[in-house]
Amino acid sequence: MDNDNIETRVLSIQSWVCHGYVGNKCAVMALQHLGIDVDPINTVQLSNNTAYTSFKGESLSAAKLLEIFETLQHNKLANYTHLLTGYNNNAETLRTVLSIVKKLKESNPNLIYVCDPVLGDNNALYVPENLVAVYRDEVIIHADYLFPNQTEAEYLTGIKISSQDDAIRAIDSLHDKGIANVIITSCTIDNNDEDIVVIGSRKGERKFRLSVKKFDGYYSGTGDTFSALLLGYCVEQQQISGASKTQISLASACEQAVTTLYNIIKLTHNAKQLIPSSKLGEYHELKLIQSRHFIGNKQVQFPSTYI
Repeated sequence: MDNDNIETRVLSIQSWVCHGYVGNKCAVMALQHLGIDVDPINTVQLSNNTAYTSFKGESLSAAKLLEIFETLQHNKLANYTHLLTGYNNNAETLRTVLSIVKKLKESNPNLIYVCDPVLGDNNALYVPENLVAVYRDEVIIHADYLFPNQTEAEYLTGIKISSQDDAIRAIDSLHDKGIANVIITSCTIDNNDEDIVVIGSRKGERKFRLSVKKFDGYYSGTGDTFSALLLGYCVEQQQISGASKTQISLASACEQAVTTLYNIIKLTHNAKQLIPSSKLGEYHELKLIQSRHFIGNKQVQFPSTYI
């Protein structure tokens, strides 16, 4: 992710919650812990994430989103090197995000757009269905990096992913749309329900995969954290080695991100074992603050293999 040695500044447009860690609540913390400046715009402000039995809050309108961004521009504060986008629950607001992408790329042709196309998980959508077409036909073609999970990759490509070969076809389909870097961030494939497989590639290069054992339970915010970590570790490579965006090892950044997220989930899982079952909710928030020492750790526990 090369920006000619300009200081890295990320604009992150996604959700915010009072309790827990999803969207900007985890992305900002992870990126700042890696020494990266982040300006968050929150598409929603909620009491807690939507997986709970109830939640309250408000959504940012398309008009207000544009107003915030244009004020940043007016004050000459929109000199970003990277844009990260995530959860959005409204087509009009999503199209406003797209207009921001275009404005940023117009003012800085080297801007890197990292898109986490938050649509759903586990074969189900948790956003309005009309957002699928907006992402598929309008938004993702502008992304430099695309990080869908298995369900999202299926919706974006129309390819049912049941095997490694299916995942490869889905990635190639996304490359054909002009997206240079694609990682499917979590797959359950080849009749193996015990492992999570991550598969990715840079267009024109060999694909790679990593696999890790699943933990029991559901942990919200893992995809948001993973996307932020991937962005952060790519930036870190560029800062340390001076590599250009085509020289950065996507596989290496993915190895670090997988290792970090695995250890965050492991600590969260182990902490859960200490809580009386009567006090456990159905959904478990990441122990992100307690896991902060894992962020930036250079240890790689899950090396990638080329496929």
